[in-house]
Amino acid sequence: MLVGHLRGMPAAMEDATAADLVSLRLDPAAGQMSLPLLTLDEAIFDSNAKAFFSFAASHGLCVFPHLKTSMAPSLARRLLSAGADGVTVADARQAAVLLSHGTTRVIVANQIGGRDAALRLATLLARYPEAELTVFVDSAEGLATLADSWRDRADLPRLGIAVEIGTGRGGVRSRQAAQALIEAVLDAETSGANGLYLEGVAAYEGAAALPGFDAPAVEASIAELLDRLADAAIHARDRTDPARSLMITAGGSAYFDLVVRHLAPLIADLSPARLILRSGALFFHDHGIYARAMASMTRRSPDGPSGSFRPALKLWAEVLSRPERGLAILAFGMRDAPVDQGPPVPLELYRDGRLLAAALAGCTIDRLNDQHAFMSLPPGAELAVGDIVSLGISHPCTCIDRWRLVWGVGPDGRICAVHPTCFG
Repeated sequence: MLVGHLRGMPAAMEDATAADLVSLRLDPAAGQMSLPLLTLDEAIFDSNAKAFFSFAASHGLCVFPHLKTSMAPSLARRLLSAGADGVTVADARQAAVLLSHGTTRVIVANQIGGRDAALRLATLLARYPEAELTVFVDSAEGLATLADSWRDRADLPRLGIAVEIGTGRGGVRSRQAAQALIEAVLDAETSGANGLYLEGVAAYEGAAALPGFDAPAVEASIAELLDRLADAAIHARDRTDPARSLMITAGGSAYFDLVVRHLAPLIADLSPARLILRSGALFFHDHGIYARAMASMTRRSPDGPSGSFRPALKLWAEVLSRPERGLAILAFGMRDAPVDQGPPVPLELYRDGRLLAAALAGCTIDRLNDQHAFMSLPPGAELAVGDIVSLGISHPCTCIDRWRLVWGVGPDGRICAVHPTCFG
């Protein structure tokens, strides 16, 4: 059962279920729902997934989509059905959400923390003995806390360790440190912490990127990181059983083409090995940062899939006020939309449920308060109080976490699905 005070819920629907709402075929553009609300175009989401999974399959890659973007179990199931091999999360709490909804193959693309955090992870996994969990480690101290928590615990599933190679954020910084940590993980395998094992090596190339997607320094910085990742993978292969499958994982949503270019040729040499991409935001795409990222990727890799992705998210809001010429106040704010990678982009204007073509040409969102958006209008713009505006967002990862519900829309623009989120 859903809750009547959640954004988007129509009036007098306090006891509604998701099925009830879907059956009504509500139209956000016609004022049939409380505003603001966030919608997901279901067909575009599926199309983005198909494009990415087809690309991955053509290169022999595995995909563990990063669920931190949406934290919606229903969308996790959708991606797993479409071709994902598992999921990625940012911390143990997010892992708990996905495990509780039946997902068993999970990468925690982060360090776990200290002793208490490792014990909490062990307590969690004692409830899910079928789980196949991998965590990042970048220090002897972090490894020791996990080894202590797993020692002599026959009730726990095995825990895969991926040594993180890093720059700009977490991860070991040198070849020597990487090799030393790989050796430490192998020692932990044979020294009584029998639940831990070296699964492979990991990196996040986005942390190596400088401002500006096309800056030459970006590719050079990412290449240096991926070279270190490849070197660590070679060392891990040399030090493990030749029959052991080795994980090499990287790949956010903005630079996965560079990951494939640098690392895919290595996989055959390290066989059995698998290259895992962890992209998450590209399934949603946007009208801002990822639009720019995909344009840059197209210039770098014109034969790749970047031109296939389209924005799937829209924010809907009502015009509250026209207090002066050239200004409209919209009923959404920083609690509803991100501004960390640019403000929302006005897309379409509806009046009495009818689309007014080109009515928002030249309009821009200049700033947000907590509950209000300030939209500048060109001369002659005829917005009225009560008009409904759809907007594109920039950065899905800092947008969806503001919402308890994401409303799925079909080809007719009407609600056809409801996706609860679990951000905590």
